[in-house]
Amino acid sequence: MKSAEVCAGYNGLGKAVEQVFGSKTAWFAEFEEAPSKILAHHYPGIPNHGDMTKINWYGVEPVEVLAGGTPCQDLSTSGRRRGMTEGSRSNLAVEFLRAVEIIKPTYVVWENVRGAYSATADSDLEQCPGCMGDTGDGRVVLRALGRLLGSLADLGFDAEWRGLRAADVGACHPRYRVFVLAAHPGRIGRGQSNFPARIGAAGADRTAVPHEPDTRRVRHQRVSAAPNRDDLGNYWTGEWPEQNGWGQLADSDLSTTDWDVYAEAIARHEAVMGRRAPAPTEPTGRNGGHRLSPRFTEWMMGLPDGWVTDPAIGITWQEQIKACGNGVVPQQATAALRDMLAAFNTKEMAA
Repeated sequence: MKSAEVCAGYNGLGKAVEQVFGSKTAWFAEFEEAPSKILAHHYPGIPNHGDMTKINWYGVEPVEVLAGGTPCQDLSTSGRRRGMTEGSRSNLAVEFLRAVEIIKPTYVVWENVRGAYSATADSDLEQCPGCMGDTGDGRVVLRALGRLLGSLADLGFDAEWRGLRAADVGACHPRYRVFVLAAHPGRIGRGQSNFPARIGAAGADRTAVPHEPDTRRVRHQRVSAAPNRDDLGNYWTGEWPEQNGWGQLADSDLSTTDWDVYAEAIARHEAVMGRRAPAPTEPTGRNGGHRLSPRFTEWMMGLPDGWVTDPAIGITWQEQIKACGNGVVPQQATAALRDMLAAFNTKEMAA
């Protein structure tokens, strides 16, 4: 099975896709210079098609899984909240959907911020932008996530979606993200199970993480998260040697930094990663000052040491910090994908 990722960044979402589907990445689409250097460093020989708005989708290699975390700036509650509307950066999701229509993958994976639940959207179905439906009180009905799901449905896909915090898979920070997995029943191979049987076994002690409030176009979903060590080990058995599960560090190996109120969260993340947390700051070399350490942000994002910060990549401190800030926690995406695949398998068996 082949996969590809648009708006790839350092390929955090793509790594989760590879882990869950057992796929091999065929190509990327990433236009920013610094993340492109990260991809070129770790994936030599794999094409990067650059700016997705300039790609001839008819000319790219077909893939079974197409993934993407399209720009979130206009969906985020910390942004301008322009929504998924004409002229906004977040409207690049429309180009992503065009790629889906042309490439015709079997599976589609999408990731974005919590604001996808509430940010406005418009579509060709509306008589005017933002006025779909008739609530009678002037409220906008169509939201960004609803617009994406509706478009996938129009293309023949069945979809599941989940909201999950990075902390739910052991990270030391919340970083709530929305994940969508869509499957096209008509493209699944004959004589085989409808969905990949690569779902980690689930332990008994699992809790449900509530979503944002429901909307007219987005039905309420819940994600099963595994807060204990045994369950989390089932969610991630990654290719990176630092990330093979829990319990790889003895108590004496844990970080000696005084993390104060964050000590418990840091220790949990250290156990997930199988290595100590780097120092959170680094000296600037001027006047005894310090600044945020890219190695620490890289570690917080669940990445191997040097994945973004290897000097051989050749990107600046600012570029390293930005790449980590815009990236996807692979373990978080893996957990969400496996939970959604479990739901697909349940529906398949019921049918």
